[in-house]
Amino acid sequence: MAEVVSVLSRKGGVGKTVTAMFAAAYLAQQGIDVAVLDTDPEGSAGAWARAAGNLPFQVYPEGKQTQAMKHAWVVIDTPPNDPKALGEAARLAGRVIVVAKCNALEADRLIPSLDALAASGFSGPWGILLTQARGGLGREMQAALEQEELPVLGIVPHLVKFERAFGMVPEDLSEYEGVLGGLLK
Repeated sequence: MAEVVSVLSRKGGVGKTVTAMFAAAYLAQQGIDVAVLDTDPEGSAGAWARAAGNLPFQVYPEGKQTQAMKHAWVVIDTPPNDPKALGEAARLAGRVIVVAKCNALEADRLIPSLDALAASGFSGPWGILLTQARGGLGREMQAALEQEELPVLGIVPHLVKFERAFGMVPEDLSEYEGVLGGLLK
């Protein structure tokens, strides 16, 4: 049975696909047989894989879940604004990453993602990954979330390399390794 990591957010544009692809690249770099299951109807992870052409892991569309689950690990990239799909992905998962973009507006939009996770009945290890952080806002959001006793995996800064990463083989994994390494061990 595959070890499943689901990457969740009810909000689009927060970095779910980037997180899924970098998490899979990190696991592949550790010598782990990993695949990405792209459950987003937009197919961003699949488009990334086609553009890259030589990823160190397979990317499967939603209809190929059975094939994806034959790998040792599967990272599920979920669609935005679909609580049912988020719940299904959480129920399949042994670990969950909830992605939230660092800005004041996105902080409020984190609540529906946490509600969907709670409604799924998921009870394994999970955490919030703060992405696209600029200045001190990431640290401020982390402190506020931790004050509410919510688990924060860490902060990924806003860097041009992540904006340009689409269609490339993720190679510099330092930011993601630092924040996801503990959850993915």
